[in-house]
Amino acid sequence: MTEHLTGTSGWERRRLSRLLIALAVLILLCAAVALLIWPGKGPHAALVAKPAAPLEVLAGPPQVRAPVVAGQFYPSDPGELFKEVTRLLASSPAIGLRGVHTILVPHAGYPFSAAVAAASFRELDRNFRRVFILASNHNGATSFTGVSLPDETRYAIPGAEIPLSGVLNDLRDPTLFVHEPLAHVLHMVEVELPFLQQLRGRPQPADYTIVPMILGGMDPKAVDRLAAVLDGYADPTTVFVFSVDLSHYYPDQTARQLDQYTVDALMARDRAAIMSARTDGDQVLDTMLALVQRRGWQPTFLMARNSGDANGEKGRVVGYAAIAFHEPFSLSDAERRALLAFARTRVEEQVRHGHVPEPEGAWFDQHPIFRIPRGVFVTLEKKGHLRGCVGDLMPTKPLYLGVQDAAVSAAVNDPRFPPVAEVELRDLSISISVLDYPARVQVSRPEDYLQVLRPGKDGVILEYNGRRSTFLPHVWQELPKPEDFLSSLALKQGAPADAWRSPSAVLYRYEAYAFGEDSIGQAESSPR
Repeated sequence: MTEHLTGTSGWERRRLSRLLIALAVLILLCAAVALLIWPGKGPHAALVAKPAAPLEVLAGPPQVRAPVVAGQFYPSDPGELFKEVTRLLASSPAIGLRGVHTILVPHAGYPFSAAVAAASFRELDRNFRRVFILASNHNGATSFTGVSLPDETRYAIPGAEIPLSGVLNDLRDPTLFVHEPLAHVLHMVEVELPFLQQLRGRPQPADYTIVPMILGGMDPKAVDRLAAVLDGYADPTTVFVFSVDLSHYYPDQTARQLDQYTVDALMARDRAAIMSARTDGDQVLDTMLALVQRRGWQPTFLMARNSGDANGEKGRVVGYAAIAFHEPFSLSDAERRALLAFARTRVEEQVRHGHVPEPEGAWFDQHPIFRIPRGVFVTLEKKGHLRGCVGDLMPTKPLYLGVQDAAVSAAVNDPRFPPVAEVELRDLSISISVLDYPARVQVSRPEDYLQVLRPGKDGVILEYNGRRSTFLPHVWQELPKPEDFLSSLALKQGAPADAWRSPSAVLYRYEAYAFGEDSIGQAESSPR
């Protein structure tokens, strides 16, 4: 009897347990259905609703690097700090670059350089989960070759601690990676962390990891090895932050010339030139270019200033620049239509009224990417025949303004043709070629140009004895053999056909993102 009574009590408990299990299963099923039907950004929204993969955090006893420049380079109070970072990031809209994987940022005190840093940080996709941060050794108390890695497990800033990535456990090659404690006691990595924390929404605890690297002396082979290591970790949720200041303590005018040289070398991805730059981290910049070349990323210049712009002291300044490297330039179908429509209205307004009005501000708000600097050519055709083609190779102005100027010039200032008449407007077809920033083609001997140029893909610039000539990528259709292509390019500038073989000749190449009304359909309306 007692056994029967005890069994009855156990049965009740088991029944209650089964009810609780069934209820839990029902809740899980409802949650799964909710995820499947919850509205997202597309038909596969359920696929992106999966929880993020666990962070690969550096293992070991907790060791926290305390902030060393809080209250000096940036506010020490968390509220003040993130209010300031929020203001900096929101001070102007992102221009909408797609696929930004690498940025150049400065690392001076926030009053001097944070606005420049923000110009790069705001272009990052905020879904990053791992950040490599590279800077050069600034501590005169230590000298080393290779890449120094920290031994801390977390970096602290006011209001947050950011874990270091488990990637550091894999970086064991003693011929490249070392540990020099004194290399990690200064500010070059620390000042970038508040921007990353703010971009992620200030999560507690931090939901991303960092890989700080301080570079000592490095020859080109070591730089190439490091770039190969970084390349192996490149993925959609990893970004690379290169923390470098430009020229130091020159008068303003001299500093601007030196810094322009550096920016030009970076934009041209010219590794040889960058090693003659005046910066506090030429080897860091060389590593950035080596990585960028391996990945095929393209540069966009964002901002350059110096400390004199902040404090008015022009006698001894420090330079700063912001550059983003990203996937090859592209536009959405709507953006292509809008830009073609803009080009057409510019042509029509010029032909009919002799001037073009400024576009409305709301148009830029809808298409902020049109503000980026890009070289551009606009081609006009009339019933299949060329009617005008004008443009700029270098990104000296915003894309929209480059399109406007090229479209107007193609219509009325191309010296090969008379100005377009109003009666011709209905027969015109417009196409636009947006150019990548030209990259220097580096070879051991001139004959190697014939192997490295990519027929059908590369536009080419030839500089020789102070002259410059270019062929857009479509010219390969007429001159498919590289030797004929280069010889004709030399003749175009009035140089001998073999000028490209001269040691003094310099070649640059670029890609063109081309689209036109004939291929995209009737362009949409645009501001007049």
